[in-house]
Amino acid sequence: MKENNEEKKQFRISPSKIGDLINCPRCLWLYYRYGIERPEGIFPSLPNGMDGVFKKYFDSYRAVDRTPPEILGKIEGKLFKDTEKLNMWRTRTNGLKAEFKEFNILLKGLIDDLLVTDDNKYIPFDFKTRGYPIKENSHSYYKTQLDLYALLFEKNNMEPADYGYLLFFSPVNYSRNLAKFKTELVKVDVNPQRGYEVLKKTYQIITSELPLPSDDCQYCKYRNLKEDF
Repeated sequence: MKENNEEKKQFRISPSKIGDLINCPRCLWLYYRYGIERPEGIFPSLPNGMDGVFKKYFDSYRAVDRTPPEILGKIEGKLFKDTEKLNMWRTRTNGLKAEFKEFNILLKGLIDDLLVTDDNKYIPFDFKTRGYPIKENSHSYYKTQLDLYALLFEKNNMEPADYGYLLFFSPVNYSRNLAKFKTELVKVDVNPQRGYEVLKKTYQIITSELPLPSDDCQYCKYRNLKEDF
């Protein structure tokens, strides 16, 4: 492998982006080496808008030291109380971040919410808006994201719990200017070491030669189709 500036460049990586790209080395390589995004259609703004609504809703319960009914009696832990810190970790300007100099990586994540156990372990908590109820394996797509949040906690001297939560929202009906959502809470095992291995794998991919297209990647198939024409 030729020595190049990519080996010295600091790569800025987010848990959500890597969770999306890690299954296709070529897409990951193209994005971090040349900033080439996957082909996209019209991005639905509703999930982002709903995330803001859910955060405000949870914060209203945090302000009065109560637990939202959607998770009451269903979780281990309680809402993180420091709203000032939480809001800082939610913003693009700050976020929760850590450097991994061995990989030239700056990992930075924006968390939706945060829970804490009685013995002061930190639990990642993420909102997910979908158009339909979850399936048995719906949570598996987000495990890498939660593992990387746990790694961020660890690097910031916040001992992570070995689990996190995903709260899925899906629409049920609409009546009289009110939309009703179904909520489904899923507990997911998390491991910061798995997150570290993802960063290691990411660095190895980025600093290698261009990987072959993945057989099951629809984006690579689209690119190849364009080249054929």
